[in-house]
Amino acid sequence: MKTRDTREMVYMALFIAMVFVATNIRVHLPLGAGGLVHIGTLMMFAIALKYGKVYGAISAAIGMTIFDVVMGWGAWAPGTFVVRLIAGYLVGVLAESKDGQGKIMWKNVVAIAVGGFVIVAGYYLFESLFITNFSGALASIPGNLMQLAIGVFGLFILDSLPKLETAPNSRYEM
Repeated sequence: MKTRDTREMVYMALFIAMVFVATNIRVHLPLGAGGLVHIGTLMMFAIALKYGKVYGAISAAIGMTIFDVVMGWGAWAPGTFVVRLIAGYLVGVLAESKDGQGKIMWKNVVAIAVGGFVIVAGYYLFESLFITNFSGALASIPGNLMQLAIGVFGLFILDSLPKLETAPNSRYEM
C-alpha cells in the first residue's frame, strides 16, 4: 500500500470518528419521532467544506449511521446513511472553487443551505415513509432545522482546521 493511500485511509477513519463523537454531543428534544439535535452536522459541514465531497460524504454517512446503530436509533440508520451521504457530497461539491476547497464564503453559505435542505427534506421523507407518516414527520422538522442552525457554525471554524498533508493528485481532491 502506498503512503498516500495509507494517509488518506487514516484521514477518512479520523473524520468518521470525529463525526461519530460529535453526533454523541446531543440533546433530545421532545419533538416527534426524530427530535435529536447534535453537533455532528457542524462536524459534517466543516469536513465537507474544508476537505471536499468524498471526505464529507463518507465521514457523515458512516459516522452518523454508526451512531444510529450503536445508540439505539437503528430504524433511522438507512435514512441517515443516504441523507448524510448526499448532503455531505453536495456541500463538498458546492464549496469547490478554483481558489481551493471552501475558500469562497458565498459558495460555502450556498453549500450549507443546499446541504441543510437535503437533510431536512430527506429526513422528512424517510420518517414519513418508514417511521411515522407524513403529518407525524412534520414534528421532526424543528429539530432538523435546529441541527442546521448549529451546523452553520462550521463556516466559522474552517480556518482553524489543519491543512492535510497529501501527495500530489490525491484522489480526494484536498
